Amino acid sequence: MIRFVALSLAFLCFSAGAYADDDDIAAPFYVETAVGHASLDYNSLSAAPVNQGVIDGTGTGMMIGAGYLFNQYFALEAGYHDYGNPTAMSQNQNSSQIGDCPGSFSCPHITAFTLEAAGRYEIVPDLTGELLGGVQEWHAGAPAESLLGKSNGALFVYGLRFSHGLDDMVQGLSVDIAYEHSAFSISETRIGLHYNF
Repeated sequence: MIRFVALSLAFLCFSAGAYADDDDIAAPFYVETAVGHASLDYNSLSAAPVNQGVIDGTGTGMMIGAGYLFNQYFALEAGYHDYGNPTAMSQNQNSSQIGDCPGSFSCPHITAFTLEAAGRYEIVPDLTGELLGGVQEWHAGAPAESLLGKSNGALFVYGLRFSHGLDDMVQGLSVDIAYEHSAFSISETRIGLHYNF
């Protein structure tokens, strides 16, 4: 399903790009890197003593990505996110005992890939606001399969980003502040650098 959505988004964006005025975009390709705070809250423990697991923790989130500006109002970008090893808990069948990591078992490592469209608008010179929306494919390492019943999934992700241009220092460089959220309940606030070339 995520591949179909990703291909559909890519086709739509490339089709729109054919009509874009390339004269407005001197450097349409860009790369970005960012670091920030990530909060993960997936599933919940049941009152009944059944096999069930929860991912519930915070940590440092890191992101790298790349994108293409079709015009001054629209871009498509892909990103890799590393959310680290948040705390996980488990409830065992026929027992009310709850174990948590890293004491009872290893904490799963959570990562994600995103493909997002960005609607852009220049608020004032050198300050751009962006609405982000797309798909996120998350992956969780062991023991996520036994805790959650699955180790990956595809979800909708959305967010908001503000970019301040630093062309007076380095041409094409900007600093970003972004917030993103997904149905995996990953709330990520990050600050990063964005470079057009």
